Amino acid sequence: MTGASGSTANEAGTSLRRSLLRALAAPILAALFTGGVVGYGVAERVVSTAYDQSLLNLANGIVNRARVENGQVTIGLTAEAEALLRTDTVDHIYFRVRDDSGRIIAGDADLPPPEVPASDVSAGLSSLPPQPPPTDDRRPNAAEPVFSFFDGHFRGEAIRGVRFHPLVDGHGVYVTVAETLGKRRGAIRDLLFGFGLAVLLVLAAVAAVVRYGITFSLGSLYQLEAQLAGRSGQDLAPVDLRQVPLEIREVVRALNALLARLREANAAQREFLQDAAHQLRTPLAGLQVQIELLHGEQTDKTAANNLRKSVKRVTRLANQLLALARAEAGQPLAANPSSVDLAKLIDEMLEDWLRIADEKRIDFGMQREAATIPGDPTLLRELVANLVDNALKYTPAGGQVTLRCELVGEVVEIDVSDNGPGIPEHERERVFERFHRLPDATAPGSGLGLPIARQIVAGHRGSITIASAADGTGTCVQVRLPATASPASLHEAAA
Repeated sequence: MTGASGSTANEAGTSLRRSLLRALAAPILAALFTGGVVGYGVAERVVSTAYDQSLLNLANGIVNRARVENGQVTIGLTAEAEALLRTDTVDHIYFRVRDDSGRIIAGDADLPPPEVPASDVSAGLSSLPPQPPPTDDRRPNAAEPVFSFFDGHFRGEAIRGVRFHPLVDGHGVYVTVAETLGKRRGAIRDLLFGFGLAVLLVLAAVAAVVRYGITFSLGSLYQLEAQLAGRSGQDLAPVDLRQVPLEIREVVRALNALLARLREANAAQREFLQDAAHQLRTPLAGLQVQIELLHGEQTDKTAANNLRKSVKRVTRLANQLLALARAEAGQPLAANPSSVDLAKLIDEMLEDWLRIADEKRIDFGMQREAATIPGDPTLLRELVANLVDNALKYTPAGGQVTLRCELVGEVVEIDVSDNGPGIPEHERERVFERFHRLPDATAPGSGLGLPIARQIVAGHRGSITIASAADGTGTCVQVRLPATASPASLHEAAA
């Protein structure tokens, strides 16, 4: 991977590798510790049980050599048999046989532990089941013998032994067999070595998983990072979800949705620039003609008036384009929300509307009440101006235009109605598209008034609809704005 990818993966606090290591470390260490303790205990128990059984078998073998002669117990062990009994390549084996009276019959007289009555040896019994010596024709079957295992020291070495108390022809004997711990310790050491080797292999496997497995698993993230980092600012194509792991597929799907919105915004911006250039071409050409006429010393009032109208049209169109660009760029419409007095705002534009209405002999009526809402005064002025200008522009001479603005509950209602040609029902949604004009429209215009109005209304969390006028003819544009919205909510709605 590239250096950028490596540094990104190693950033503290955000690295997936570090998070996975932290998640794996605790359970692995706990499992190893628990396994070590359990493994050692199991190994010690298995080894101890096996060698304890061997000691018990030796004790049984000695008992099998016991005889009762002249009322005393004897052990028929030759020197060769005793040597064979004591033979062990690792440990020293010791034994002692005595009768109930304490007489030493055979073996090592000083071998511990001190003898205790048979009734007191139950506390040290092994988990091994009692193993009575086999009976034969020389020794009748007796009561079940009692045995116990013990640990101690003899002749400077640690020993493990068994104390056995069988009955031989009705005579009790004590048989003690013990051995040093060399084999036991060696067996435990070998078992622990094997377990330790297995643990090391597990740790090596875990290290390999951490080093290579996690890195390999995160490789798709690095590829995604490299793919996105290598794109140009114009490449907004979606990421192929088939190359993305399931765990992050929803994240990439959200990224694709964001890229789609960016593509739409870029396309809208390009379209906007093309349409703006097209719309500005006509009034600019008209300005050029008027300037040429003035340059040709045609200084009559007609040329001056036409030039004034052209300049006003270009100014109006530029203002509309800027307002629409600001809205579609995602900038907050209510950048400076304040308390706006709509009645005062309408009064400031009334003179221009009356002048236009007089020129076209239009009956302009107005019904307004005191209504104050939070919002952007410049945009609200543009909203009302667009609606009234459209009505005055498309209403024929001798028609009627009415503006109504009043507070109804917590909603400000602004209605602009006229008795002009009206807007067909199937066109009422399309007229909110920028630069869209009705096919039979005769008055000049840019097709931006209603799109800008909708953007401004949306920025103030309101609604705008188009209906027929009260008498069923003409057009009535209805705007509803909340009168109690807070400035903070305007910021949220416009963002």
